[in-house]
Amino acid sequence: MNPKPKLLFINSLLPSEKIYPWCGLSAFLLLFLLLSLPAEAYVGPGAGFASLSSFLVFFLTFFLALFSLISWPFRLLLRLLRGQKAYKHSSVDRVIILGFDGMDPELAEKFMAEGKLPNFSRLKKEGTFSKLQTTTPAISPVAWSSFMTGVNPSKHNIFDFLSRNPKTYLPDLSSARIGPPRKYLSLGKYRLPLSRPEMHLLRKSQPFWKLLGQQGIFSTVLRVPITFPPEKFSGHLLSGMCLPDLKGSQGTFIFYTTNPERIQKKEG
Repeated sequence: MNPKPKLLFINSLLPSEKIYPWCGLSAFLLLFLLLSLPAEAYVGPGAGFASLSSFLVFFLTFFLALFSLISWPFRLLLRLLRGQKAYKHSSVDRVIILGFDGMDPELAEKFMAEGKLPNFSRLKKEGTFSKLQTTTPAISPVAWSSFMTGVNPSKHNIFDFLSRNPKTYLPDLSSARIGPPRKYLSLGKYRLPLSRPEMHLLRKSQPFWKLLGQQGIFSTVLRVPITFPPEKFSGHLLSGMCLPDLKGSQGTFIFYTTNPERIQKKEG
């Protein structure tokens, strides 16, 4: 026999052999879906509340974003008009301040001499490099508060990360006091806040970017500690260290122990 038709016959069988199992599986799945019984489910009222709250959040966010987008040209024009007067007699157009928390100037000098910080060495050569005296106590919230206000701790009222509550003797965040909202809407076991939570900045004195804003100079402040809650000023601000979470605390901590009988509360 001629081998050529045989090869054609084998090639025509191979696809069929691969299709038959899939056809059987598809028929089985179709039969299973047709014979399946309908499932019953209960949707409680909480699902409606969740949908309503999600819709309200989306609705408010959309219109706030739309308002911000529409008003942006007018805000930009107002900022430019105010800034022209402030920048009229300035010697520089823009100043950038980089702050490194806990950086040792002696180590910085050592690493620059060893060639490990070439960009810092270039900044030192083109500008000015000098050591600054820190605060007492020399810890981050105190030093950053003095940096932004230009006053000592006795005037800006920040002496540590925490302060003692005189009523309960428990530690509180020294830079801000966070309280619950005053107004709620009760929907069953859910409580929807109708007002903002009470937020009070405990740091005193004014930061330099607020004073600049009063003179028409716009500032952008990113991740500077002890800046929550944000103060109103001419600029943008993203708070940094000592920023509380949604519970008004510095986070939830878990304690691990091999003797759980000695503690009553495992999380707090």
